[in-house]
Parts: sequence; structure tokens; C-alpha cells
Amino acid sequence: MTAPTNIELTDAIVRAATCPDGKTQAYLRDTLQPGLAVRLRTSGSRTFVYEHTRPGQKGTHRTTIGPFPRFKIQAARKQAAILAGQRAQGTDLIAYRREQKEVARRAAKSKAVTVGTLLAEDGTYELDLKARHYKNIQTALSALRRNLLPAHKATDIRQLTRQDITAAMDKLTAAGKAGAAQDLRKHTSTFLTWTTDTKGLTDFNVMTGYRKPKETRAQRLTRKSKQRALLDEEIRKVWEATAKLGAFGQLVRLALLGGPRRSEPTMIEWQRHVMVDRVTFDSVWTKMGLHHDIPRTALADQVLDDAKRFQRASSDLVFPSWKKDGARISGFSQLMKQLVEEAGTAKFTMHDLRRTIRTIMSRCGYDNDIQRLCVGQKPKGIDQVYNKDEQWAIRKMAFEAAHAYIAAAIEGKSTEAVLKHQRAQNPQNTRKIELLARLAELHTEA
Repeated sequence: MTAPTNIELTDAIVRAATCPDGKTQAYLRDTLQPGLAVRLRTSGSRTFVYEHTRPGQKGTHRTTIGPFPRFKIQAARKQAAILAGQRAQGTDLIAYRREQKEVARRAAKSKAVTVGTLLAEDGTYELDLKARHYKNIQTALSALRRNLLPAHKATDIRQLTRQDITAAMDKLTAAGKAGAAQDLRKHTSTFLTWTTDTKGLTDFNVMTGYRKPKETRAQRLTRKSKQRALLDEEIRKVWEATAKLGAFGQLVRLALLGGPRRSEPTMIEWQRHVMVDRVTFDSVWTKMGLHHDIPRTALADQVLDDAKRFQRASSDLVFPSWKKDGARISGFSQLMKQLVEEAGTAKFTMHDLRRTIRTIMSRCGYDNDIQRLCVGQKPKGIDQVYNKDEQWAIRKMAFEAAHAYIAAAIEGKSTEAVLKHQRAQNPQNTRKIELLARLAELHTEA
């Protein structure tokens, strides 16, 4: 029902009152307490307000008391009477309310918030990363918790300095963990951007503008890169060793054949990602947000057939872990250590398998753009915005060429014959030869 504009309000009347048709809001005013009104909206909400004037200003202004039914009519009348008394003393209610909110905001900001509180398990920062579907949540949180919390768990986030962070980085570098030091710098900067821009807990990000000192020529010459691609003999040894390492061994084989990042094969499922002609990796998993695929070649099918031996009733994962629930494989550091020992090769990483497949494709004559598409890396420059051609046909040829090379290496055969054949069959090379021949003709005619 719609009640009269001025009435002695009761809880029953307020509960039954509705906003008249054709209006966005309306007011019922209480005849017992001057200035008290309930605001009705088309959404069905009912809110008590106190109507009053402001010193030196024209018109009627309203100060919110609270929503019905959290505020019943008696409580609303009491609050309106208090506001009326303040107004009678000359108080500007609107300005006073704003001042109170500012005081509360400053008090909340001045309250110490420790690094340990923000980085706690299921704490504010972790929940925010999950809400934003941040790709490397566990890596980021692990870097911060292992390297910042031991010394700064009780530190007020406003007191954390750049020197605190660089000291932790120097400690990691001195221990031979330069990569971990760089991870700490990156994830700390992201964390402090969140405390500054999102939460307003800090006035500025102390890592803003930080630059790692430029390496000298002597440092560049003495620094030995750990990045590498596997040699032919190492490919054979690794392939043989993976046969003894269960589902993880088959995952390594697929990583060698397709060049995915190490986390990507842990998420593929039989029903969703193993297709008739390919194995696909969803864009939501990948670092760059780009999906990519591995064609179903003879070697890829061999891996999938062997992986069926490790299927779990509790999981549809292609490569489930040994755990009872068949969860995703984890603990790559220890698993890779075991693999290297079993294979008897020099130390390598899962990412080196990614470098290996790209190196083989390059040797077979496929250019960098095709290699990037094959392993799910972003195209260069403006191509990533405008060129949406997935070029599956030539990607499939690049994989088939690389797999032929790997098959020869596994069998202990010379790969030079494979390279010679693949370069001859490579459509990119054929196109280059045709263009060079045409240029030669044009030069002769000129």
C-alpha cells in the first residue's frame, strides 16, 4: 500500500509502505518527531533520515539514520531527537558527519598492519590474488613468505624499507640463488603496489624506481648461463630414464615433445584436452594467456598410451600424482633431481625442454614466429594485436619435423639425415628458395 505523506509512523506502516508508481523515491514523514522521515525507493528499500537545514545554505538536507528493519521506529525517533539537539546548538550535521568519517578513516589507516598479517595463509593478499585469478599465486606467496616473513613478520608494512628487501635479495644472491633474488624483487614490488594503490596501507611503493646495477663486461664474460638445450645423446638418455618414473616420466616426455611450461601438462584431462588430432593447453593456464597444442604424432600417441597405465579412478588428469586423490603433480625440484640422476646427464630444468624443442625446430628451418606459436609465446610487436591466424598447418609440420628428429635421437641414429630431409620439405624454405630465384631473374632482366 501507499501511505499518506505525513503520518504517525509505526513499524507496520513502514514495512507495508511502497514507493508510488512513476517515482524513483518518496518520503513518509513522522508527525511525532519533527524532521524524521523514511525514504522509500523503487528497489523496496526503506531508510530512516533526518531532514534539516544547514547554516548559511538554502534548502532541505538529509542525514541518514539507518535502514529499516535494522532501525525500528522507536530507535529512529531517538536518533532523530539527538540530531535535532545537535542542530539546535548550531552544528552543521553534514559537515560533522564527514569529519567523523575522516577521523575513523585516519584511525583505521594509523592502525599498524604487519607484513605477517597481510601474507598469512588465506589472508587479505592471498584472497585478493585468488579473486584476480593471478597466475603464479603459489610462487609469489612462497617467495614472500620464505624470504620476508622470517625477519619482518611483525614489521608494520609502513616501516618496511627498500633496504630490508634488498638485504634479503643480497642474502639469496650470496647463497647462489640469483633467480630467487629476482623473483623476490618482482613479487615484492607487486605486493607493495597492492598495499599502496589498492589498499592505501602505504603511501608509496618503496621498490618503485629500483634498478639492478648494470653488469660490467667482466661480469658478463665470467657469468656462465645455466640455460641450455639437450644434446642428442641426452635426449636418448632422458627418454629412457623417464620410463622408470611413472606418470611424471610421461609428463616429461610430453614436455619434450611440445615445449609447454612445466605446470601446463599437470592440468590436462583426458575428456577435455586430449582430442582426436591434438593435445591442447587452455589459455587460462598459460603465462601469456595463449592456448597452444601438440599434434597427435606417433611419439605423442606413444606417450598417451603409456600414460593410460597411470589413470586414477578419482581423477581425469592425464598425469596424476602418486597421491591417493590423484591430484596434480608437484614437487618438481625433487622429481627433476631424481630424473637427472637416473639419466646420468648434466643438470637441466623442465624449461630446458622448452628450449630444446625450439632449438630443434630452428635447426629444421622453422622461423622464430612459428616456434613461438608452437610453444604458446606471444608474437612480437603489433602482430599479437592484429594477427589472429593460428597457422595450425605449418605448426603441425614444425612439430612433426621436431618429433622425427627426437625419434632418431631416441633410437641412437644420426639426426643429420633428418635435418637434411626436413629442411628440404620445409615450406618456409621452399618459399625462400622461390623468392631468391625470382630475385635472381629480376636482377638478370635488369
